Amino acid sequence: MPLTETTIKRMAPPEREKLIGDDRGLYLRCYPSGRKTWLFRTRVGGSWKTRNLGDWPAVSLAEARAKASSLSGKNLPESVTFGALLDEWFERRILPRYKAVKNIVVYVGKGKRWAGNDRLSSLTAARLVGLLTEYAEASPVAANRCLSNWRLALDYAVERGYIERNPLERTTNRAVGGEEKSRDRVLSDDEIRSLWADTHAHGPLLRFLLLTGLRISEAQHALHDHLDNNVLRIPENKSRRPHWVFVSDIARQQITSDRGFLFEQRSNTAVQARLKRNETGWTPHDLRRTFATRVASLGVAPHVVEKLLNHTLGGVLATYNRHDYESERIEATKAWADEVKRITAEGDDK
Repeated sequence: MPLTETTIKRMAPPEREKLIGDDRGLYLRCYPSGRKTWLFRTRVGGSWKTRNLGDWPAVSLAEARAKASSLSGKNLPESVTFGALLDEWFERRILPRYKAVKNIVVYVGKGKRWAGNDRLSSLTAARLVGLLTEYAEASPVAANRCLSNWRLALDYAVERGYIERNPLERTTNRAVGGEEKSRDRVLSDDEIRSLWADTHAHGPLLRFLLLTGLRISEAQHALHDHLDNNVLRIPENKSRRPHWVFVSDIARQQITSDRGFLFEQRSNTAVQARLKRNETGWTPHDLRRTFATRVASLGVAPHVVEKLLNHTLGGVLATYNRHDYESERIEATKAWADEVKRITAEGDDK
């Protein structure tokens, strides 16, 4: 059975040196020390000739197959399958950069299951779009996300020289799950007052999100050890960039535990389900959008708002501006806390 990056990673060191065959003359030599070396073997005049192709993982499975294919006189792309590409792209481009990869794992798995054995040189837009269109019949949005990830993986294949062009380079959502409308939901004053009157166990967490602009996963995983005076430091998030937010007095009042996590551990799914049952019309992420929109309405500069959300600045700012805008971020958060107090106090006066 052909090797995969996952099976290689899980191989325990053998008691004795062991040679494992893949395809087209490619072998993996495994040593008791744990070292793994790629070999290309072929018969010449009745005897074996062996060539070392490098150690794994410095030389990936896809790269080893490409080298073996070249040595055996085959075209380079013929040696790499879509499944092998997805494995390599995920391990080299996704895992080192992102913490939240659950959805990407799903899209990689679907690609391997549906077309994993297809050689890259034989993949066409029609073949891949056909698979995605079937997926879109049940899950149009997920199919669009799958398209985006497959397209990125195939871009990586072009960069690595496995294929000359990406078959999905001109494919858009219109051909798969259809155009999507971006959400623009921002809570009104009445909805903010309703959130402040919510006595459910989810209420404090949701109010904290509105006051800080954090993602729900960031707030759920925040620890008391991360809170230093009025600054909450998020050591790692979905983009693997450290982040900090100022915790105003009204935000601190929402914290529901004295040690360990700041909030009782409740799944995002459970929070979403309750909001849907109550027909609020908004999601936890809409609280983050509301935070950004309402802070900007107070006169806070756009680049400061971006920093409050832990977004990377674009253009020239990204290249030359490394300022953290600490004082501006603190003042903006305080101003928003005062605005929330004003909004909720108006509710008390009614």
